[in-house]
Amino acid sequence: MLVISSLQARPARLALVTAAGLLLLCWLAFFNHLGTLSLMDKTEALFVEVGREMLLRNDWITPHWNGEPFFDYPVWGYWMVALSFRLFGVSAWAARLPVALMASLVVVAGFVLLWLLAEGEATPARLRRSWLGAVLLALNPAWVGWGRSSVTDMFLSSAITLSLFGFFLAYSQVDRPVLRRVGYVVMPVFSAIAVLAKGPVGLVLPGAVIVVFLLCQAQLLTVLRQMPMLQMAVLFLAVGSPWYVWAAKVNGADFLGGFFGFSNLQRYTSVLYGHSGPWYFYLPWCVILLLPWSLFLPLAMVRLRYWQLGHWRRQLRTAQLAPFCLVWFLVVLVFFSVASTKLAGYILPLIPAGALLVALFWQPLPAAAAPLPATDRWQKFFGWLNALLLAVMATAAVMAPRWAASDPAYPGFAKALNSSGLPMLLGVLLAVAAIAMVVQLLRRGPLQHLWLPDAAAFAGVLLLVVPGLAPLMERERQQPVRELAVLAGQLAGPQEPLLVVGYMRYSVVFYSGRPVQFFGSVKGARRGLRDSQPASVLVFGEQRKLEDLNTEGGQVQTLASRGNHRLLRYVPGPAAVKGSEPRPGGAGS
Repeated sequence: MLVISSLQARPARLALVTAAGLLLLCWLAFFNHLGTLSLMDKTEALFVEVGREMLLRNDWITPHWNGEPFFDYPVWGYWMVALSFRLFGVSAWAARLPVALMASLVVVAGFVLLWLLAEGEATPARLRRSWLGAVLLALNPAWVGWGRSSVTDMFLSSAITLSLFGFFLAYSQVDRPVLRRVGYVVMPVFSAIAVLAKGPVGLVLPGAVIVVFLLCQAQLLTVLRQMPMLQMAVLFLAVGSPWYVWAAKVNGADFLGGFFGFSNLQRYTSVLYGHSGPWYFYLPWCVILLLPWSLFLPLAMVRLRYWQLGHWRRQLRTAQLAPFCLVWFLVVLVFFSVASTKLAGYILPLIPAGALLVALFWQPLPAAAAPLPATDRWQKFFGWLNALLLAVMATAAVMAPRWAASDPAYPGFAKALNSSGLPMLLGVLLAVAAIAMVVQLLRRGPLQHLWLPDAAAFAGVLLLVVPGLAPLMERERQQPVRELAVLAGQLAGPQEPLLVVGYMRYSVVFYSGRPVQFFGSVKGARRGLRDSQPASVLVFGEQRKLEDLNTEGGQVQTLASRGNHRLLRYVPGPAAVKGSEPRPGGAGS
């Protein structure tokens, strides 16, 4: 308390210490060993390769993957990866740097928003709330996981989050015109970036959240009249439209049909790539992706008295962030639950809303502290559930090497994991957190600090376990694939095809630096060989997937092996090239 009082008397020093703390938090969550792991299959490796090819071709309009135009996603993420490669060289670290920066920007913006909404409150209380919000935004499985993986989901989710932060800043700062103008700039700019990151959903989602919230507040027309709509539209179009215009001009119907028809409309209205699910598909994922804070999310929602719209409307605008986050969370959840294609990463945009809901449950904004239903009893119930979960996770951590031994693709991983002592370290961290949680629950008094054991355990894992686990996973799981892919690029002849058989390891395209044909099985690969009739091919895959390669004659030469993975040169015999069948597509047979 004395430290805070001392800093409060020196605003510049307080700002410096706060900035250093946020920098440390973001480093711990997103940058610590960011580049240790090679690119992960499949999605990250595919996404990053598009950025590499963009830089290589110097074509910033038409994305390419594996030598072909690729319109599954718009261009923002590819631009960021290609720019990072140009500045820092081609590496896994450079590929992930843009997403780590975007994830960090959300954490910092969340801190600043919470600080601004409590104008006039004592500095210690403002700091506690702002820091709690920043910690919960940063330390959850979803934001840490996707903040370290170079895929489009984080670009979309962070841009949507920042756009909604911009709206709420403008909406809440009635008497501070400068901040309102900042909000009205941030909102359209980041909505446009979201559209450049993943298409129309980048505008539809924040727009739906804002409209539903304003309808609940009975202020839709009032707020719309206050917005500088023309200027915002100009900003949005200036940022978001040029690439779409140029891409349509350059690629015509291929772009319009492939992107808008297949990757957007069809993805929402029909099941693609077998990614289906029931209407409740995302409910367990909401719990998993926001652990451990999701355990307190139902309580945070109920405490808002969401069924009493009049209670919401009586609050000052600066105190309406929690109801806004509730609408945000539910709109995103319903939107993607209705969609036919379902993947866990689709609901990433609701994670910041859930984190802030829980933060505001423990540290409400000052004007929102109206009498609410007593929740201590239920908070203790969920606290005990939290302690039980930590104990179960501690037990599971110790047993992890046994489960890892069941993976035939990496036979040495379980032994290396067990020898490292990391499972025991993780188990101890989680067990200590469980004990600390129990101690807090047994004490009398308020429970506002019930989040501390979880946050300390999460930070401990990132600080103590990740530095040992990341190199181990790289050595045992990623390095064999990367080394063989690099070798394939060096050994393949100018006209010699490179095949990947079995699991679609798109990282082979990136690390070999050459086009790759993908086949789900040896049988599918044979069909491709009969069609193209090459003199020889390089074949990459797991040993068990390649056992039937030479059943039709020909010669097989093992060029290299790493663990259970093999790189072979196969010279087809007469029986293997006889006949002609259709060649499977690049995505596998």
